[in-house]
Amino acid sequence: MTNLVNTNLGFIVYGLIFASFYGSATRIFDIENIPVVKYVAVAGRNVTISCPGVNEHSLIDTLIWKTTQTVAEYVNGSPLVNNPRITLLPGNFSLHISPTSSADTAEYTCLFNDRHSPEAIADLLVQDVPDPPGRPLVVSFTSRSVDLSWAHSQDARNAPVTNFIIETRVGENGDWNQVPPIYTKSHLTTYQVTELLPFTVYSFRIIAVNELGHSTPSKESYYFVTLREAPTGKPVTTIAHNTSATSVYISWKPPPPDTILGEFLGYRITYRTRDRHPDDVKEIYIRDSTVESHEIHNLETYTQYLVSIQVFNPEGLGPPTTVLVMTDEGVPTKPRNLSVLEITSTTIRISWLEPEKRNGVIHGYRVYYVYQNQTLLHLPILKNDAAQNSVFYYTLTNLKPFTDYRIIVTAFTLKYDGEPSEVSLRTDVGGPSPPKVLNLTCHSLDTLFFSWRIPRVYHSSIDFYIVNYRNLEYDDTHEIRISANASIVETSMVIPNLTTNSAYEVKVRGATVSTVNPKKVVLGTYCEPIKIALRANCEQYQPPPLRHNPYDDQELVILAGIVIGCFGLLLIILAIVLWRKCFHASYHEAGDQRPSERTDHKPTVQSNGWKTSCDSNGIVQTSIPSEEYINGQQQAMIDRFHR
Repeated sequence: MTNLVNTNLGFIVYGLIFASFYGSATRIFDIENIPVVKYVAVAGRNVTISCPGVNEHSLIDTLIWKTTQTVAEYVNGSPLVNNPRITLLPGNFSLHISPTSSADTAEYTCLFNDRHSPEAIADLLVQDVPDPPGRPLVVSFTSRSVDLSWAHSQDARNAPVTNFIIETRVGENGDWNQVPPIYTKSHLTTYQVTELLPFTVYSFRIIAVNELGHSTPSKESYYFVTLREAPTGKPVTTIAHNTSATSVYISWKPPPPDTILGEFLGYRITYRTRDRHPDDVKEIYIRDSTVESHEIHNLETYTQYLVSIQVFNPEGLGPPTTVLVMTDEGVPTKPRNLSVLEITSTTIRISWLEPEKRNGVIHGYRVYYVYQNQTLLHLPILKNDAAQNSVFYYTLTNLKPFTDYRIIVTAFTLKYDGEPSEVSLRTDVGGPSPPKVLNLTCHSLDTLFFSWRIPRVYHSSIDFYIVNYRNLEYDDTHEIRISANASIVETSMVIPNLTTNSAYEVKVRGATVSTVNPKKVVLGTYCEPIKIALRANCEQYQPPPLRHNPYDDQELVILAGIVIGCFGLLLIILAIVLWRKCFHASYHEAGDQRPSERTDHKPTVQSNGWKTSCDSNGIVQTSIPSEEYINGQQQAMIDRFHR
């Protein structure tokens, strides 16, 4: 017996060789005890059927493969095959089918050398996916479900149907993939589809499933529409306000169409006062689904109304959308208990209570502040955002230090601004700007001489100066506080108890006592720190003191320009009035002198300024000019210091 399994050709033999009896009505051989070899193949794959009794060493003169008709034959040393998918293999004369189809299912016999009966019958079973089932029919349906029934596939293709797949289409032009498919759990041909939408068009088709795969879809069912239900969608209110003391206006947008669940017939509007019984309502029917607004008349003045809107279809009413509307309102009274809680140089924190008589729905509060004849408005404060335990708080920011302000608070409704509450006050002082350093020099073996000019910007007064210095070899700093007065323009001091042959960093800042809290000192900004080396006999080699550059102060520059301009105008007037000839030569002599010639007689910045250089550590080292220059400058410094 030849081998029954050939894995290279992709088929599986499930049967065993067994004896079987055949009647004359089913086989052409009326011979008992002819064995049957079963072959099972999958459609689309290859199968090879061996000829029983023939091998590579057999002498074959003629050979015929038959089912109910001749499939292939070997005559005069040549194979004859009519089907291009069938090949007669040389050597053992096996029948090779590539690829197989379900139509190849049959009993194959191999007769060779003019024999009248085969040694065995090859029973080939080719399995395939089933034919599509019949068109599904709608047996019954509700608003949310449908019962379907269909016929089995006409040909299961030699593999039983195990279950079905139900595909759903929503609408007449919907996509079959829009709804996930339903997989049945048996081969029964009835099924109830649930979770459908009311008043919606559906159709279905069925796919049969066996162990080899899925059939093509059946014809789709006839379209049907699920039953109606009461609407589930709510209208969306877009506008609701009063139009007079006795009327209100309301507009809306309809709910999504898939929530109407039936024919859209229109809207029902109900309204009642807020403090009355819910059954005491009035209703208005609008039997036009395109209407999206309505004005209600003959209402009570300054009264809150609950207005509800519903859609309806033949099955009933949908859920309501309710809004609170109030008829025309008056002017609110002024906010109560306007208080100042905290004042800084740039902020003011206030609080207040709502008006005693609101005379309408308070939508918020407006905060105005007035200074220097300018009125500014902070953004409206929404009521829900500002209230804390019925108290409203607000902080005004970005204010100017030491400036008088008048703060006004008003409540407002949709139509009116209320009466104002106001309070006047002054912001606290701010910190002074950095002082301008004039001189920092050695004074003795262990002291430094330090002088500076009053800060350009300060508020109210300068009450203190704080001098901060430290040895660059350590992180610890020391401070010296000096009482100050705004009338003193330049201040100087001697920093004592220093260490010789050490480098120091020195800086200064101003401070002002708060006008709001006398116990609080408002500190200013430090000047840029200056570094200097303290060493033995350094007082003998002092650079000249720092001269104040008038162009650093904008106010001094403007003042100098005004004075020079006035003086020049006065000279012109005097020159015209007085004897022109007497002063003509002097006038031209002064006018012909070039600016560069006039500045030649002035000391240069290099000779009078504090010219220093820095070593690699960034420490100021004093330069040493000629001996005569040093002696003259040293004597001048000592004289100024003693004065």
